[in-house]
Amino acid sequence: MNMNEQKSKIASELEELLNSHFANNEMASKFLQRIEQGTLTKDENPKSHLCAYFAAYDPNAKQFFIGHHKKSGLWLFNGGHIDSGETIKETLVREIGEEWGLDGNDFELNSPAFLTITEIDNPTKQPCNFHYDLWCFVSVDKNNFNPVEAKLLEEFHEADWKSLDEARSLVTEKNTLLAIDFVENNYFSQ
Repeated sequence: MNMNEQKSKIASELEELLNSHFANNEMASKFLQRIEQGTLTKDENPKSHLCAYFAAYDPNAKQFFIGHHKKSGLWLFNGGHIDSGETIKETLVREIGEEWGLDGNDFELNSPAFLTITEIDNPTKQPCNFHYDLWCFVSVDKNNFNPVEAKLLEEFHEADWKSLDEARSLVTEKNTLLAIDFVENNYFSQ
């Protein structure tokens, strides 16, 4: 498969997702405009590209698994850049292996449920200016969730389970706060 075919794989997947699950959504319109520009991955465009979060939460404990990210200096959920030729699920499986040291295929990985665009101004540590974030929320039982600490510590100073109040007191990045609200309103209230 050549690069144009690989690139169109994620573009096609996203267009279908955005048009079916996020119809008439202002944020989805911005994503569709970005897709039209092409060069959607970090390799193709280091300044503006797609990212996927795999935000772990425990609906029974009403807690989030977040960490203090080394590059950004922020408290964030786990996530990463979509690589050339990957689907969203392939990105999630790869990133779960890289960050949690676990097999991503062992988790129920749903389609993105939330979209954000993050502006980044951290030129000494990150060349990115914009992340087009696809938020996938991963329901886990915190008592049976055992990420490999050495893997976590490659990208995070620390990571652990936090209550709603604890998470909100640590998180300062607006889109991560919106994701916390989304989980609370859609997954904790059930």
